[in-house]
Amino acid sequence: MRFTVNRKIMLEHFKTMAAMIPKSGTNPELKGFLVEANEDDGYLYLTANCLEAAIQRKLAAGIESGGFFVLDAKMLMGILSHLAGDETIFETENPGSVRITGESCTYTMNVLDGKLFPRPDIPFPDSLVKVSGIKKLYSKTNGAAHKELTNILSGIHIEITPGGITATGCDAKCIATAHLEQDCGGTMDFTVPKATLSYLASAAGDEELEVGKRGPFVIFMKEGMLFSMKIMAGEYVNTAGILDSLKTVYEAKLEYGDFKEQVFHASGISAMGAENSYVRLDFGEEHITVSTVNDVGCAKYSAGAVRISGDSEYSFYYPSAMLKDIFRTVDGTMIVSLDKRGYLLVFNKYDKYLLTPITAGAVEKQALKYAELQKKARGKTAEASSKQKRLAAKAA
Repeated sequence: MRFTVNRKIMLEHFKTMAAMIPKSGTNPELKGFLVEANEDDGYLYLTANCLEAAIQRKLAAGIESGGFFVLDAKMLMGILSHLAGDETIFETENPGSVRITGESCTYTMNVLDGKLFPRPDIPFPDSLVKVSGIKKLYSKTNGAAHKELTNILSGIHIEITPGGITATGCDAKCIATAHLEQDCGGTMDFTVPKATLSYLASAAGDEELEVGKRGPFVIFMKEGMLFSMKIMAGEYVNTAGILDSLKTVYEAKLEYGDFKEQVFHASGISAMGAENSYVRLDFGEEHITVSTVNDVGCAKYSAGAVRISGDSEYSFYYPSAMLKDIFRTVDGTMIVSLDKRGYLLVFNKYDKYLLTPITAGAVEKQALKYAELQKKARGKTAEASSKQKRLAAKAA
């Protein structure tokens, strides 16, 4: 097996596939890239497979003799990064090693058993629609998908209509929905693990893709790339019904960039005090105030807002980390809508974010925890000081 390939293009392909390589596991072949050289069409086929998803990329090469091998992904990318020149020659020296030759140096790598590599069966979809913006949709919704559960709430739901694509993430405390208007040419919906969707976002970015389903798989395609991932079983939660059930008691318009900055400042102070930190939002006629108080310090920021409806002022507590995760990618003019129970809905034409408040009891419990930790810290400090005084007196 011998072929010549453009090193830079090959490395760029591998970089888009590297996220799928598992960091641990008992199958060493999964930690490698499968490289297949096809003499008939003059292409290399590069494959990575994490069992939940698989990607195959096609790359033109000068193939003198065909075949296949599996090479450790991390080491191979390191070698390609350090080689000089554009053209690189791969040649099998014996059944157990491959020589990689660049402009001024040569490396030899041991190959993994290509027969043990789990070659993905990527079926051709029954029908296709077109979408773009996967990376953008993922970045706007992955913070809301549940981080610990293994059921359908740990996934991201994709709904495709002739007029656009919508992504939704949801757990027991928040909902994030993002929409992109585009001509998709059909309808389709499915839920996939957020980890595998992140692999696709890394591989394809926001490029246009053809999408189709076949059995338990959804397949994404573009020129030179096939990406297959398993569809999660079960029916996704009716988030639209949840959002429609809200009873608005306060609504205001604000420039979200300014509000986001205040949330990030307050959340930074809040996070210094405890792992499960929170911030307080006060909703007024001309401002929304973001504040936090804990054993480390306090912070209070105000963001301008134009109240649209609601006669009273309201105050609720929200988890700071979740506020940051959900609103990290939001900007521009937003509408803030408050339910009487404290459910916070922030939305514009395309995006919606719903956050559940922290109960007063939980806030009080956390405050007591802070106080207890402070009491213990003061006790340890006093004990250490007393010990130092006794040692000093004994030495004198």
